[in-house]
Amino acid sequence: MAVELSPKMQAFTQEVFPALIGTTRKDGSVEMVPVWFEQQDGSFWINGGTNRGWFKHLQRDRELTMLLVDPKTPDRYAQIKGRLVSLIPDPTAEFIGRLAHRYTGKPFRELEPGEHRVTFKIQPVSVTGQMI
Repeated sequence: MAVELSPKMQAFTQEVFPALIGTTRKDGSVEMVPVWFEQQDGSFWINGGTNRGWFKHLQRDRELTMLLVDPKTPDRYAQIKGRLVSLIPDPTAEFIGRLAHRYTGKPFRELEPGEHRVTFKIQPVSVTGQMI
């Protein structure tokens, strides 16, 4: 069941910094990678290539943990346990392009031949942290 983000948490997620996501491999170990994200209407949106390991883990388990750390105040952080609720193909790289502008102010690079991008809608199931 999804949880509602507090106004303070919503404000925190509008700041621009990468999230670390953790997904579970088949052997039970955790893979952690940095990702760009966007939070809208209480859900987190991320984008990735279909050739990534974490993409396959998330498709299989549908659960992940996101860690958001304020780069200016590292003891201000949030840990979000989330569940994948939808997977949306991004064949024209529209969403990753929007994230690239949010994070770099520039367009996203050209897709490699055969590269496929997908946008993930993640619903928060629990949120813990400090100073959020």
